[in-house]
Amino acid sequence: MRRHIVKVCLLFLSSPIFVLGQTVKGNYSPLSLKDLSSFQSSSSNWSVQGNVVIHPTGLTKTKMLAGEGVLIGNAGSAITTKLKASDLRLFLEFMVSPGAEGSVVLPGGQKVRLSDSSKQKMANALTSGYIGQFPTQNASKSPGLWQTLELAYDASVPHIPNSARLNSLALNGVTILETIYLPNSKPANEGQSLSLEVTKGTIAFRNIGYQLLANSKPLTLNNLTYKVYSDKWDSKEYSKLDHEGQSGILTQEVTNGMREFHLVYEGDINVSEAGDYLFTTIYSGPVLTLDVDGKNVLTNGESTSQESHTGSVNLTQGKHPFKLYYSRFPWRQPALGLRVEKSGVRPYDLHVLSSLPEPEPKPYISVTPDMRPEMVRSFVLIPGEKYKRTHCISVGSPDGWNYTVDLNRGALLQAWRGQFADVTEMWYERGEPQILAPAGLNVHISGRSSFAALENDKTAWPDSSNINFLGYKIQAQGYPVFRYAVGGTTITDEMVSAGNTFTRTVKVDGAATSPLYSLLASGKRIVEIEKGLYQVDDRFYVMVDKKAKPLIRPSGETSELVLPISGTTSYSMFW
Repeated sequence: MRRHIVKVCLLFLSSPIFVLGQTVKGNYSPLSLKDLSSFQSSSSNWSVQGNVVIHPTGLTKTKMLAGEGVLIGNAGSAITTKLKASDLRLFLEFMVSPGAEGSVVLPGGQKVRLSDSSKQKMANALTSGYIGQFPTQNASKSPGLWQTLELAYDASVPHIPNSARLNSLALNGVTILETIYLPNSKPANEGQSLSLEVTKGTIAFRNIGYQLLANSKPLTLNNLTYKVYSDKWDSKEYSKLDHEGQSGILTQEVTNGMREFHLVYEGDINVSEAGDYLFTTIYSGPVLTLDVDGKNVLTNGESTSQESHTGSVNLTQGKHPFKLYYSRFPWRQPALGLRVEKSGVRPYDLHVLSSLPEPEPKPYISVTPDMRPEMVRSFVLIPGEKYKRTHCISVGSPDGWNYTVDLNRGALLQAWRGQFADVTEMWYERGEPQILAPAGLNVHISGRSSFAALENDKTAWPDSSNINFLGYKIQAQGYPVFRYAVGGTTITDEMVSAGNTFTRTVKVDGAATSPLYSLLASGKRIVEIEKGLYQVDDRFYVMVDKKAKPLIRPSGETSELVLPISGTTSYSMFW
């Protein structure tokens, strides 16, 4: 049965269904990869396939499945798009083979490096990022995993001749460069092509999307009226009308310096180009809502002017009524901003500059392990969960392998590589909301307990198993060793950095009342790519002893990698 499940998973991995069903991020326009017709010319080192499978260490040959949606490049000539661009945003996914090197060539001739650099301890000239500027950290994934790259680029900079600007560059969701001024080797007054090149190994690309940024303003606000209420800032309802009027601009300054107010704007949104519009709000206060055509587009709670919130809506050409409601904190400077963008249009403000004053500088407070591991107790909010985990400890390694454990559940929540912890929301001013944020390349492991006593290997994994936290001790290297009581046994759980992997060792003492299992991973797809080596989605790899007998089993719409445990058991993860 187990062999059958593995064969089915391998078939799914090779199937183009996972490519054809995907679209590029957000409101990016896709670059068609049905064939090579999106490119000016091509050589034999480029092809379009349905999918690709690359072994993380190169022990097996790269496998490709015929179809469409994935552009495969081997070392050789560059490939150039028919698309011509100047100012743009670009998003793509890519996968590298072991030792691969290549780049994305921007319209001005500058290059963004793509490489197999996941094992580099420090970011340098060989790390994925802009060629000519070291990235702030190494956020690369291992070969064989799909990675994301997103950038914002201006082909020319006002008042700086022959210069371009890389506004931001994010690798796998981690911003590694911002506001980098670049020499421009090509004229910016007309669009230039994008190119992809591979100088070593194999690099695959998919879901390539772009936005050509124009300076037009296809959406405007008109017929603005406002009402200002003097109810307390935290009132759920407001009725004490202080004053009202008409305004030609969107600004919170119509409140005339009131310390507490509820401000309601109504008017028309005029749209000259139909399409999907993304609204971004920046405000300081307890609440802001935006309704368009009587339907809510944005509803947000407490916020400072250093945060932003977004919502999107499809608008037809013509007039659309809107309503905006905002209330301020009486102890903070009022701030109200509304920004809009659309595919192909540079984001622009709908408010006046004075309505959104420059916020007070907010420091970035981090924890960096130097000689020994660091441990921080905090709340942790897992993406997709409504409530904070309250009994968590995060451990940072000098080698850059870090993790968070929910002590209440004995759950390995997340692990990440790179910089350790952003603790600004814990230690700045009042320290709200007491949340620690991973500062590096983070992968979600599981929100459920890592250990459970089950009747058999078909028993459903509990959301929170019958587990009791017994404390921890510090071993010689400075890492914590956690202790749990599970099913009549005592489990010790030790997680340490092991060079290029993150290793977990579990020891069971005592006689278990029921068979004990460890949940190694859960995800949409778990595939055994060789004996003892498993790939979990495009997030990470799990490596177990070849003599171990883990089980890939279905769990609703996901899969689980479950391992029977007794005595001492070890396994590793890397990405």
